[in-house]
Amino acid sequence: MTDWDPQLYHRFRRYRAEPFAAMLDRLKLQADERIIDLGCGTGENTIEIVRQTVHGTGLGIDSSPAMIDGAIKAMENLDPGIARRVRFVRQDFRDFRADREYTLVFSNAALQWVPDHRPVLAASYAALAPGGRLAFQIPSNETETAQQSMLVVAARDRWRERLADARLPGLYVRPLEEYRQMLTGIGFVNLDCYYRTFEHPMTGPAEVIEWSRATSMRPFLERLTPAERTQFEADLLLELEHGYATRGPLIFPFRRMFLWARRPLA
Repeated sequence: MTDWDPQLYHRFRRYRAEPFAAMLDRLKLQADERIIDLGCGTGENTIEIVRQTVHGTGLGIDSSPAMIDGAIKAMENLDPGIARRVRFVRQDFRDFRADREYTLVFSNAALQWVPDHRPVLAASYAALAPGGRLAFQIPSNETETAQQSMLVVAARDRWRERLADARLPGLYVRPLEEYRQMLTGIGFVNLDCYYRTFEHPMTGPAEVIEWSRATSMRPFLERLTPAERTQFEADLLLELEHGYATRGPLIFPFRRMFLWARRPLA
């Protein structure tokens, strides 16, 4: 997969920050948290979590060179006292391993990009100190009009061959009950797993495409030439206008899954 575009990703920064704000409010961080952020992106969340502690530390990992470069750049203007407590490393979070090292394993909108989530959850359990917490947020919006419309357009004769192996990231996400079973089987306790839908006002279907271009459309667009991308987006816009029944303002509903759990003290 081609590398991420941090500027494009942050075009809807306010909306993308809403689930993180909900998580941060619930975390109730201790003074000396030891945090790892799986799929940290450009690092703002990692930094903010550490900022909320008195002398906690944070490590953010991400496989994207562009995202890690952005995270390191974000540290340039930090207070030195906070900067000393944060690190960023380029690494695929599927390769992450640690032994009872962290009090919080955190992930915001990353797990949906890879298949087979149980190994990541098991590695997270192993990385937690007794009593440590897991806090994951996973986009789970694969049935929404925008993502279903991508599949409809990709299946048309014009695109079927070119996009035969393109996959929506949300299709890697399993039903909520499967995550409860996985977490329990791994050994986690105090589970709280639920969906929450965030409602984002958009100026029209074209703005939904702008949102999607940075994330769920990537597997489709990266398989096309620049000219083909323009045509695919034009086809998608017509499909979205039909699906939303408007060319004007709309509410874009985005469902997300939240997973909270603890490693037992004993």
